[in-house]
Amino acid sequence: MDITTKAIALKATDYKENDKFILLYSLEYGKISVHAKGIRKNSAKLKFCADQFCFGQYELANIGERFTLKSCEQLESFYNLREDVVRYYAACVIAECLANFTEENQSEPNLFVETLKALQSLVNDIEPLAVTLRFLLAFFKIQGIALQTDCCISCGEQSKRYVLDLQRGGLACDNCRSAESIAVSPRALAVCKMLDGIEYNKLTRISATNEILKDALNLCYKYVSHSYFSIKSLSELLKLA
Repeated sequence: MDITTKAIALKATDYKENDKFILLYSLEYGKISVHAKGIRKNSAKLKFCADQFCFGQYELANIGERFTLKSCEQLESFYNLREDVVRYYAACVIAECLANFTEENQSEPNLFVETLKALQSLVNDIEPLAVTLRFLLAFFKIQGIALQTDCCISCGEQSKRYVLDLQRGGLACDNCRSAESIAVSPRALAVCKMLDGIEYNKLTRISATNEILKDALNLCYKYVSHSYFSIKSLSELLKLA
């Protein structure tokens, strides 16, 4: 059976002499691995669809749980993200989240839309750290591990000051904090609140310095890496920015 789906290429792996396996994140099927036969040949017409971040209409042959590439109409390439190392690593954070921390064959249309909007924002010269933070906050929420920013994870009360409580896996007030707690910059927390759920095209209105955005991303990194999973490309992005 043949299927057609809009999808974004996350990464590609060489296979045999002339083939590749392309990991796609698709609108209808979520994360899927696609066998692209002969795509490494110099004469291959579909080389482009294995490029990281290629957004296209992919036509696939679906036999059981296996997908084979038949054709692709490119809708957007995002290739020029590679011309700016910070924007490229911001896009890599997005790709790593989808590739490593989502389930195969599980459709999540909201996440697909979030991903597409985030990549388009990076191409359109919106601040890459702001885009990354906006995407991560949405990704955590969709995955059921939202970073709760408006109350203590333990008592549920609002506070003027929070710490990241690694034992409880979230933000806690001074009264509830455990011994495994890390100070949280109030400005970093404030920018998380501002960016949570905001439309990507409104990120240009956010006035936050590079250092504040880095502090906010570092908060996300510590939160998720201690309690759930480590995003390696986020660590690299923080070094480069």
